[in-house]
Amino acid sequence: MFKKAAAFALLCSMSAFASPARAAPDLPADELSSIPDVYISYYDVSGDSESAIRNSMDRSPSRPREGARGVDAQTTWNFSWRAWSDGHGGCDPSLVEVMFTANVELPRLIGSVPPDVARNWSRYIANLRTHEAGHVTYARSRKADVLAAAKTSRCEDINAAVQHVLDEIRAHDRLYDAQTSHGIKQGAVFP
Repeated sequence: MFKKAAAFALLCSMSAFASPARAAPDLPADELSSIPDVYISYYDVSGDSESAIRNSMDRSPSRPREGARGVDAQTTWNFSWRAWSDGHGGCDPSLVEVMFTANVELPRLIGSVPPDVARNWSRYIANLRTHEAGHVTYARSRKADVLAAAKTSRCEDINAAVQHVLDEIRAHDRLYDAQTSHGIKQGAVFP
């Protein structure tokens, strides 16, 4: 019988209001909604014009933050891993398991708006979801690298080895945001 020998989780920030990823009722399915183990949470915004909606987003106490700066959306990903006992009190790196989840926080427009505002909002949200899907897709694509780092390490070195891969993923996230101007170059701009 195997016993858990080591476990570690990073960036675990799942919202109590998170739900498995799927497109909002008024949006078609998109790349973000098709990625397994992604949870989407929303903060509500309202207004009857684009500037009023922007003001609502900027002032929302639920708006995600990166440091001191508010951001329209945010993706956090989490890798957790555990090594199982070899049955003799030690761990067996060949038995490491790695799990991946991601949480994406997005704005959700509530209330009625004029048709032109609704069209612009829908375009913005679709582009914002595409940008956030880029973060999730890349991080998730590195799951095999996280597993390989853990399995090829000594038990006492697993966390450090995995940490190295996670640092690479974080660096990619920063580069992706710099290259896309946090989604602006992908059309994630409102108004």
